[in-house]
Amino acid sequence: MVIEPGYGREVTESASPSSGTDFVGRRAEVERLEAVWAAVEGDRRQVVFVGGEPGVGKTRLVAEAAAALRTHGATVLWGACREDLDIPYRPFVAILEQALDQTPPEVLRGIAPAAAAPLRRLTANVWRHWPPTEPVPGEPDSRPALFDALLRVLLATAERAPLVLVLEDLHWAPEPTLAMLSHLVESTAGERLLVLATRRTTAPDRTDAVSFALADLHRLDGVARIDLVGLSTEDVADYLVRAAGVSPGAARAAAPVLRDHTGGNPFFLQEYWHDLANRGGLGAIRSSVAAPRSVQDALARRLAAFDADHARVIELAAVVGDVADPAILADELDSTEVLAGIDFGVRAGLLVAGAVDGEYRFAHALARQAVLDGMSASDLAAAHARVARAIEARDPSQVVALAHHYFRARALGYADEAVRYLVLAARQAERGIAHREAAILYERAAQVHLARGPSRAELLSAAARCHMHGGDFPTARSLYEDLATDVDPRVRLTAAIGHEDTSWRPSANGQRSLAMLREALAAAGLDPGDPLSVRARASMGRAAAFTGDSERARRIGEDALARARTLGDEELLAHALSTTLWQGLRPDLAPELLARAIELNEIGSRLGDDDHRGPAAFHRAVFAYILGDETAWSSAQRDLTELALARGQPFFRYVAGCSRCAHRYAVGDFAGTARISDWLDDQFTHEFGGGTEGSWGVQQFMLRRVTGGLEQVRPLITGDESFDDHWLPGLLALYTELEMPAPAARVLTHLCAGLGDYRSGAQWPGVLAFATEAAVLLDDTGVATTLRPLLAEYAGANLMAGASVAVFGSADRYLAELDSVLGADTADRHFERALAMDRRMGAVTHQAETLAAWSRHRLRYPDAVAGPSAADLVTEARALARRIGHRRILRDLDADPAPHTDRVPLPNGLTEREVDVLRLVAEGLSNREIGERLFISANTAANHVRSILIKTAAPNRTKAAIFATEHGLL
Repeated sequence: MVIEPGYGREVTESASPSSGTDFVGRRAEVERLEAVWAAVEGDRRQVVFVGGEPGVGKTRLVAEAAAALRTHGATVLWGACREDLDIPYRPFVAILEQALDQTPPEVLRGIAPAAAAPLRRLTANVWRHWPPTEPVPGEPDSRPALFDALLRVLLATAERAPLVLVLEDLHWAPEPTLAMLSHLVESTAGERLLVLATRRTTAPDRTDAVSFALADLHRLDGVARIDLVGLSTEDVADYLVRAAGVSPGAARAAAPVLRDHTGGNPFFLQEYWHDLANRGGLGAIRSSVAAPRSVQDALARRLAAFDADHARVIELAAVVGDVADPAILADELDSTEVLAGIDFGVRAGLLVAGAVDGEYRFAHALARQAVLDGMSASDLAAAHARVARAIEARDPSQVVALAHHYFRARALGYADEAVRYLVLAARQAERGIAHREAAILYERAAQVHLARGPSRAELLSAAARCHMHGGDFPTARSLYEDLATDVDPRVRLTAAIGHEDTSWRPSANGQRSLAMLREALAAAGLDPGDPLSVRARASMGRAAAFTGDSERARRIGEDALARARTLGDEELLAHALSTTLWQGLRPDLAPELLARAIELNEIGSRLGDDDHRGPAAFHRAVFAYILGDETAWSSAQRDLTELALARGQPFFRYVAGCSRCAHRYAVGDFAGTARISDWLDDQFTHEFGGGTEGSWGVQQFMLRRVTGGLEQVRPLITGDESFDDHWLPGLLALYTELEMPAPAARVLTHLCAGLGDYRSGAQWPGVLAFATEAAVLLDDTGVATTLRPLLAEYAGANLMAGASVAVFGSADRYLAELDSVLGADTADRHFERALAMDRRMGAVTHQAETLAAWSRHRLRYPDAVAGPSAADLVTEARALARRIGHRRILRDLDADPAPHTDRVPLPNGLTEREVDVLRLVAEGLSNREIGERLFISANTAANHVRSILIKTAAPNRTKAAIFATEHGLL
């Protein structure tokens, strides 16, 4: 690839300004792209994110590179995000349509129609290449199916020639587009593919959602970024000579001034020069004390110089969008007038040729916005109406574009059309798993609703539901609060039910929902057997649970569930089952609630409703862990992860992450735990309004205490911390871990005096665990006596704080430790049960902790006859702790606090990560499953497997597993 500047033209200062098509500067960036392309030609996928402020030249650099690559035989496909048009996957829709048009039919026929069927959600053009196929009944559309189908088309295109995908304005990309990009990048490591993406990196366009998504991709090989800054003074002079027609001497003299006025921003520079040229050239610098007040003013003056016909074309083009199709413009204007206006726009530097022959695009988003800002409200509405009519006549399937334009033209009598297309676009967005975009469209429809069509209440309810699915719970609750004032009592009751549904997910207090439900239910005056009444009563039960009144929650919930079973409506029964799952994390309820979660999953699967399957998987994981059912625990985690990937709902993504975090902690993968915990913090700190901060704090404490990380905070802890500023169980745990007995005793006494305040909360099992650990440290028989009957309720079960927030292992270990303090002869029996539970769960972390605690008990009572010796227990505990890096146990056993330094070298040069992968290979997992388990891509897992086979000289995965067994790696 060679990007060549246009050197050598002879120009004079009097020459009229060119269109600005000469490319100046950016030598370092061009060299970087040359190296990137060399990697692509070597079958290594490359991704380059080009960032910078608006107008700094991101699009120009990418356009020059794309043009050069096209001349070298590459296939270049172009797509862009838009701020003012909410189309899910918008850039990929454009890329797909170009790929379908440019790929030979025989290549496309090699892709099975069924595999291409999901692409119908992106464009109806797929049916020109494959016959229509019907979706499988009861099988909802999913993101993986859509993403894989698009990937097949792109890879088929790439087989003919290296493929370049250009994604513009990624800063406006919604979550579905970012998810599709992530899948594409993670799945193409060995392909001849280059992705060039531009994004603004300055406020207000820079968003955390985009930044986090791209940061996650930067961990992959072949992903890089180029951040553009303003042109240098020398580059400005070069521009004046080659692009603006200025003599070299005059350019060198004027360049510092222009560089100072524009900051070297190429777009500002170009617009500034156009303004100067219209006022006489560089001499205008001397006649003016300053540069124009703004680039917008410069553009406004240039537009004012257009004749009326040309201005009308440019204005209509701006309304159409960033790409102006002359065919659309010609539907409303004379074709000769359109072509003349476009030619004038190109000469003026406002328009440039697009990626497809015959299309034109604005040179910069700022140029288009300046045109729109200069139009009156009535002219803008009329232009939107003209564009809408033209699109509707040509292609009525473009419902999102029609919704956008008719909505902007609603004041001119197009409200009916606006609502119709807004609803169609919203439903299309829902099918595309673009929840927040759908919510906005429904709200716009409600804003202009008429007597015909869906009611305002229906539209706002749909918007609230989509906001909830998108994770924006406060907005969803606000909409339901609005609907709760409706004159129709059934609407008010339905709104109250929705309000509760948006409250339990972020674990908001249920008091407000309970009051709304009680009030609306009384006003509706329904028969107790009415399905809506039963639904409301079921929601009341869950709301009561989130006020801490578990007894009331169970009483109301059981009554609603019984009535739902009598009515025989599966959807109503699923709702009732779901609401009863929050009756508590008590082990005596766990078998019954696990059975209900399984029943809910079966109904949700039959109905194809992920709003039922999600909570079912969530609670199956919780109750399976409490009961010690490792098979059910793992199965539920897989289902929860699948739902999170397929449906794109932040709530499911968060709880799936918490569940996997708990699992990795239990099995001793602390590095994996840290990665997931950090990802949860990055993704969800702002997602739910800070509601995950407490959970993340507990996860970090649990992780740091096993890895020695708490020593970092020791200098910050005085022992005199205020009770009012801290969660007391957490403060107690911190004092216990730092072995600060006096402060721990002070907090423990205070905590035990108010234990009843914690008993109804989801953190109660964690409170018991932290209090027990402090009592053991202090050898406090009084507190041990208080705690033991409370812990006895959990005998035979595992302790979990919150819903998969923190896992502590078998309650029998904590009972055994209390018995050891109290001198009871039941301690050994509880240790045996605890170890059996830990082994059954595959929980290496808890196995090591149980062995270490049992060894301490044996040392306390050396005369015990039955059971393993303290020395044997210490040996086994130390071996497990060294294997997983459990520094807390090694410290307590007086082992080397830095276990990695004396670890036995791994055989055949295997790395620790390769051993992790090898263990999963031995379990029979595929590369995709290994990737999911270790939170790496399937391609990365495949690379590890190849390395393992080479190092172990194993011809296949089975032989590699045998190698692992022979060398004790399992």
